[in-house]
Amino acid sequence: MKKISSKLTDLAGNENFKPGRVFLALFAAVLILTIFTGCKGKKDGVTEVIIGTGSAYNPYCYLDEKNELTGFEKAVLDEIDKRLPEYTFTYRIFDFANILLSLETGAIDIAAHQYEFNIERNEKYLYGSEGYTTYDLFLVVRENDNNIKTFNDLKGKKFIATDTTSNTYYVVNKWNTENGNIFEIIFATQWPQVVEDLENGRGDAFVSVARRIPILQKEYNAKIKIVGDPVSDSQAYYLYNKRTGEELKKAVDRVLAELKADGTLSALSIQWLGADYTPH
Repeated sequence: MKKISSKLTDLAGNENFKPGRVFLALFAAVLILTIFTGCKGKKDGVTEVIIGTGSAYNPYCYLDEKNELTGFEKAVLDEIDKRLPEYTFTYRIFDFANILLSLETGAIDIAAHQYEFNIERNEKYLYGSEGYTTYDLFLVVRENDNNIKTFNDLKGKKFIATDTTSNTYYVVNKWNTENGNIFEIIFATQWPQVVEDLENGRGDAFVSVARRIPILQKEYNAKIKIVGDPVSDSQAYYLYNKRTGEELKKAVDRVLAELKADGTLSALSIQWLGADYTPH
């Protein structure tokens, strides 16, 4: 600041001196000091972490009767937040397709929506090292259909997907592409439509985690069932920005390992998901 003050004194003694220049110089000095003495999103030594998640995936992330975000994802992250005093977590809700876009642009710091591992995502984003739920995917068909048990059995038939950004689509489309595109992929944007399209014969199968099927059967009186072995076995992970997320990832990984070891993660899974679906 001494050099800046001296410079302003020199300007004041100059016949070409203009007050506006002093203001600009002071503004620039304050801006420089702010940049080098502060940290974006940090207050009193605590860094704000923006969590991006959805609001329409019950029981993982959804709005309760008070229109407030709740679910398994938030319950786990709230527990992580308690054990990381150097961070404070704030939540922002997005459509599923926009969560990872927001992570890529730096608008959020963690993407939380039961993200499974796939190669394309791994090229763009930083995966956590600790998975926090198992996420095996199974084929789901009509209750009275005994002919479909594998992807091969879908030859000449139609598979129902919800969008092109989910890992289920990635898994299914990858297999179909590598095996001569033997079935057609059609789309239904909402779960009620997925179930309806399967039951009325517009489509012949979709893919889901096993624990979601009882929910669909109860909510929509769906006459559906799981068949065969898993078409994909993965875990759900938090995703981070590849350029800036390494330190945060390590901190969250450490706490997730603690939650597994002390049984907290299993208890939260039982509370919110109905059983222990955590990796061991």
